[in-house]
Amino acid sequence: MPPLPPVVVDVSGPAVPRLPRREIAKFVTQSVNAVTSRAGLPSAAMNVSVVFVNDRDMKRLNARYRGERKTTDVLTFEGENSPEGASLGEIVISLDQARRQARAERHSLATELRYLLLHGVIHAFGLDHETDGGEMDALEMRVRSRLDLE
Repeated sequence: MPPLPPVVVDVSGPAVPRLPRREIAKFVTQSVNAVTSRAGLPSAAMNVSVVFVNDRDMKRLNARYRGERKTTDVLTFEGENSPEGASLGEIVISLDQARRQARAERHSLATELRYLLLHGVIHAFGLDHETDGGEMDALEMRVRSRLDLE
């Protein structure tokens, strides 16, 4: 099996307790590789940005880009290919919302963030659970299983 192309992950925003940036980058890389493998998508070297924000900033982004005047857990902005390389895009996550969801689901913030990171990665590949016939959700479940994220 040929080696997988590199995925460069840039993580910014506040630090996440008990989830170091290098672990976030490693999980995003695993997610990208699992999604390309499971979905039969072409695998190429690419860059991904992950940005953690608070509810106030997320609400502003959600209003600007989706017309929704409320916070949300994750927004994904698809990237573009350029002569300098491929950008899968930017995944923006509200830590405040992720904390609430983790409490509601009775799991750790780290687990909730992994769910949201994977969800964002899949969106970055152009899939959308709001408009497809369930393909994104099915892919997400398969990749969760592959990543032992149940």
